[in-house]
Amino acid sequence: MTQTKEQKKKVLITIIVLLSIFLPLSICSLTLHILDEKNPRHKIIENPSHEFKFNNKLYFYSSSGTLLGTYECQNSDGICDYASNFDDDKLYAVDYYQSDDAKIGMINNRYSFLIDAKDTTSAKPFLYDFINNRIYTTYYSVKNYGIGIENDLFIVGNDNLKYGVLSLQGEPQVKVKFDYDYIGIANLLNEDENKIMSDLFIGYRDKFWFLLDMNGAVLTSAIRNEIVNYNGKHIIVKENMGYNVVDYEDNPVLANGPYKKLSFTGKYLNILDQDDNFYVYDIASESVITNSQKVKSTDQITSKLNEKGALEVILNEKVIETVEIS
Repeated sequence: MTQTKEQKKKVLITIIVLLSIFLPLSICSLTLHILDEKNPRHKIIENPSHEFKFNNKLYFYSSSGTLLGTYECQNSDGICDYASNFDDDKLYAVDYYQSDDAKIGMINNRYSFLIDAKDTTSAKPFLYDFINNRIYTTYYSVKNYGIGIENDLFIVGNDNLKYGVLSLQGEPQVKVKFDYDYIGIANLLNEDENKIMSDLFIGYRDKFWFLLDMNGAVLTSAIRNEIVNYNGKHIIVKENMGYNVVDYEDNPVLANGPYKKLSFTGKYLNILDQDDNFYVYDIASESVITNSQKVKSTDQITSKLNEKGALEVILNEKVIETVEIS
């Protein structure tokens, strides 16, 4: 059927109306699509499984899975990883915390000690701020015993093999200057934080031993023998034939030494003499406060303070004596 002139006019008007509606919509939709494709949220996730190392880059995620920062590895065929705890304590007599967790992970969701080198012989730890993508100092070694030290402290060594203490609470700050040939901490844990107590550090220099506080102040005279452990008043030292106790001025505290083994339970001293007799000694009152126990070389014996403040002697994980402390 042939359309009339009036019908053709109506069709033309309809086409124009439809174009005026849908053409702008199409243009708008295309524009939004292009802009949406440029939105970073719609980029392909480059590390979908949140691996620590992926495509020659290190990724730092919070506990909730938020990406905090990255590090671009410089040695694609070498080693790029967290730095490991430096275990030089085994060279000395100190009773230190031994951990199987060697690598030092993220610190305060901001820092990490990394290594990025061609091989292990050239690998040195450096401090990296992954929030601000900033590399700080490179060290010879770093140590926190795998479990961590209170107040985010780290024992670090420089290329001159001198050791100091670094704080990573806020901006990096050297708390103990690099004046020592060795720095360590005895195995004393803050059980609430599950970290090593930072009250006292052992320092060695010029063939003498010292106790330092966390700010580097020297608290003792020069101690002649290696420091094994300590409390607020006394120090266990290693001598040629065994162990003994001195005060902070390096004056002997016990007679009849040296002893086969010594350790502290608070202010009390666990003693294993050369004849394999175990007992607990109160230095303040200069008196033995438990029965003497003859032990074998295979026995494990110690003491601890229970929740009521009483002293318990424990032999092979069994309490064999309880002493009420007045």
